[in-house]
Amino acid sequence: MKPDAIFNCNPSLAGMASITENVSFACEGITHPLTLITPNRDEQASARFPLVVFLQGSGWTSPDRYYQLPQLCRYAQRGLAIASITHRNAQEGHPFPAYLKDAKAAIRFLRSRADEFHLDPDRVAFFGTSSGGNTALLVGLSGDDPRYRTPDYAGHSDSVQAVVDCFGPTDMLDYEGNKLTGLLDGERELSRQALAQYFSDEEGGFLDTLLGLFGDNSPLKVLRAMSPVYAVKAGGTYPPFMLLQGDADDIVPLSQTLKMHEKLQSSGAQSTYVLVRGGVHEGNFWSQELHDTIFNFLNKSLRG
Repeated sequence: MKPDAIFNCNPSLAGMASITENVSFACEGITHPLTLITPNRDEQASARFPLVVFLQGSGWTSPDRYYQLPQLCRYAQRGLAIASITHRNAQEGHPFPAYLKDAKAAIRFLRSRADEFHLDPDRVAFFGTSSGGNTALLVGLSGDDPRYRTPDYAGHSDSVQAVVDCFGPTDMLDYEGNKLTGLLDGERELSRQALAQYFSDEEGGFLDTLLGLFGDNSPLKVLRAMSPVYAVKAGGTYPPFMLLQGDADDIVPLSQTLKMHEKLQSSGAQSTYVLVRGGVHEGNFWSQELHDTIFNFLNKSLRG
């Protein structure tokens, strides 16, 4: 019988990908799940894949590692391994820099398991959205910084070779044009009422998060430490950055991305700025064209 169609087999499994669950990493005694998506490979092949660690935005609470999973699978089908991670919730008693320490521990964990997962430990990028974008920037600017290093997975680096930030906050001291530095000194406690003057939040959840991020520490010092724009040093050695934001974002002001892009460029770092016209915070910000742009940046940065 004549077939209606004939295809050749796919011995290299090109364009295929697999999802691995039940993987977890630990940081300071707390275990976190991650979801790993890897390109399929012939069992006889020795290929190692560049890795992209992804962190979904959550307002520094509990990232949903499945939110972008359908889109991230396409990255894996095109040859990049993806690890979608989570971190400690600031509202549950985990002040800064807990979320940053967790992200860095995840990177070291994945490097420690590179042989098992067929990852290339020398080609690692970090990609985040919103608060995850804030984390991505901090990760890129503080590779192997002892301030944020924990004993977990000692002997492995938490530096990265590329960073993608989508609409992440970059200057928590000057947000929406409101300068907290004009009101507060470094040791004064911030009241909920004082915070409400500077951060619009109808339901109060974000204020709870900020108070959680502060813990018992100086609010002003924490806000500065979690602001990537102040971590950029002239002449520093940094990976390439891609910063993306929509001009209709009503949660994170576009000025946050512009300020970060200018600061990176003035320091001599490589920074690419992408504007999405009409793009809001998530939602219509995303398109296949935009994902292709991000993939191409990551692929070029990691593969050369």
